[in-house]
Amino acid sequence: MILRRLVSPGLPRLVTVWACVLAALAGCAGPTIAPPVYDGNAPGAVGVVVLDTRPVDPARAQNVFVMLSGGVNPSSNNYSQYLQAKAVTTFWERNYPLDTVWTFFGAGNVEGQPPLLGDVRRTQERDGRTVNTWLPGAISRNRPAKREVILRAFREEILPRVRDGGTVYLFVGDHGSQRGAGDRESIIDLWTLAREATSEHGWKTERGEVLGVSDLRKVLAEGLGRGRVVFCMTQCHSGGFHHLAVPRELTANPRWFTRVPGWWKPAAAKGAPADVRAAGFTATDEFNLAAGCDPDPDPEKWEGYERFMPESLLGLDLFTLQPAGERRASFYEAHIEATLVDRTIDKPFATSEHYLERWAQLIETRLVKEANVSASVKRQLAVYQRAVDGGEKTPAVDAALRERQELFGRFTQRMADENPALKNLLFAGSRAQLEAAITPPTRAGRGQAQSGPTSQAGQPAPAPAPTEGGGRGRGRNAPSPEVLKLWNEAVRPAWKAAVLADRVAELPKGAREFEKYLLAQEAKGKDFLFTNARALPDEVYWKSGYADPSTLDRTKAEAVVRWGSERRSQILAWAKASDQPTVRAAAEEITKRQPAGRRGGAGQDGARTSPAMSESTRSLSQQTAAERVLFYRRTLAAWAFLLALDERPALARIAELTALERTPLPPAMK
Repeated sequence: MILRRLVSPGLPRLVTVWACVLAALAGCAGPTIAPPVYDGNAPGAVGVVVLDTRPVDPARAQNVFVMLSGGVNPSSNNYSQYLQAKAVTTFWERNYPLDTVWTFFGAGNVEGQPPLLGDVRRTQERDGRTVNTWLPGAISRNRPAKREVILRAFREEILPRVRDGGTVYLFVGDHGSQRGAGDRESIIDLWTLAREATSEHGWKTERGEVLGVSDLRKVLAEGLGRGRVVFCMTQCHSGGFHHLAVPRELTANPRWFTRVPGWWKPAAAKGAPADVRAAGFTATDEFNLAAGCDPDPDPEKWEGYERFMPESLLGLDLFTLQPAGERRASFYEAHIEATLVDRTIDKPFATSEHYLERWAQLIETRLVKEANVSASVKRQLAVYQRAVDGGEKTPAVDAALRERQELFGRFTQRMADENPALKNLLFAGSRAQLEAAITPPTRAGRGQAQSGPTSQAGQPAPAPAPTEGGGRGRGRNAPSPEVLKLWNEAVRPAWKAAVLADRVAELPKGAREFEKYLLAQEAKGKDFLFTNARALPDEVYWKSGYADPSTLDRTKAEAVVRWGSERRSQILAWAKASDQPTVRAAAEEITKRQPAGRRGGAGQDGARTSPAMSESTRSLSQQTAAERVLFYRRTLAAWAFLLALDERPALARIAELTALERTPLPPAMK
């Protein structure tokens, strides 16, 4: 009954807006009608839709297809990312002209051409141990995922094809992180290595190889014209890219107040950059990790939006590239199917939903605290709060809102089916109960109304982007001075003498030169045993020969990789069996003071899973389910609030973003 009262007398006009926007965007797959343009002159306007009815020349307005997956470096460019990028490119090229397809993956290895670099990491089992191997991630017509390569292609090749009314179908894979302070910006982490003949390995690491929201918005604003972008992004922190089309801070209608508050500013005074005509779907919000990103994906166990979204969209098995399951007609349909089966930490959502979440944020942080709101607004704020708290169960009269209610209901029911113990919380829990499930008491105290699709209290800090040769140096697991002294003055000299004299049976023949190299580097001050989490794995990669697939000696490579994973445990075991009492005692004391799990260096004693990887691959939890449901409640309540107040510019923007998200893929042209 209460939601029925939310329907305003102006609803028929809103239905007309929906019809106009849907008609305008229905032709996106084969452009025949120009996209709408915005007029932000209305009070509090956030994008009034004004249709541009000029005809589009189909010969000039074309659709293009872009696959982008940076990978960062060989240590973090995982095999699952390669499977995803190769499958998406294969699908594009099987169905559309080759000159409309662009792929930017890793180092830029191209099928049928000599490999540039072993740029894809794949872990494999060897005698009960997990070890790293690498292969060239060759993809048809691939280019390096480098910042300037990508931006130049957008400016000079991609956007000129769509600026007269076409569509860019953009698919982005791993990795993602954030940069900046305050309102941190989501970024796509790109490929960091570049050729340099004078460097030790012939390659150097280049900083700044990222593509942020502001970078992508700028190039699109300059060249998109009357075109549009429909995107799907599966990387960590991907939700920030909804800000291509959605301002961080929305503007309340001044007519909502009996006296305009001092904090109110018109949209033009906030300095927000111009939005671009872009909408789509992301695996998670801007604050959190996403699932997947697996160096050894198992067909039976690999989960997450990273896998489910492309498989649902393409109808292909990502491992074999053979038909498997139904091919969906749009990113929107694939998003629904992927979300229904995603039991990981992912929180998939759409641009239109992010826009509604920004309204929820404004309501919760400004309007409910404002004394000078009108009586009608005050009533609707109370309705909003009851709805978020779980008290509003009546289906909406507005067809579009009711459809979204039903969709979120399906998502919630599927989560309850997956974990029946959560059913009462998800369907009948109060906001306080949901927030308690999201933030356990021991992690509370960071506030509720943060800038995110759900209450972000207690969210983990953004993970830093991986960098070649990086690591965290001396952290909490760094060895004590006593441990370093025992190693440098007792164990290492004895071990070095034995290695140089070839008296170590434990050292595989193919790894002896590698160990001599490591000892020489340690003599110069490097530490491969304790403090630098990336130093040894990086040396393993370059010295094993995997970096150059054309000259790879696989036997030697596997020996080097295995030695890199076992080095510390093998050296300490050798020292404990030494005939020198001081060496034996030092080894025992090192083991005691620096036990397993606190040894500082990654990549030794078998491949380990990072905390981020563990977090990303666990099954659906109470926390994730509660985060999703609270997000659903807040966005639906915000939509009902806007409907009740007949806030037409905002309602038109919802309609426009929704229609753009549902742009169908073009019919196959091959």
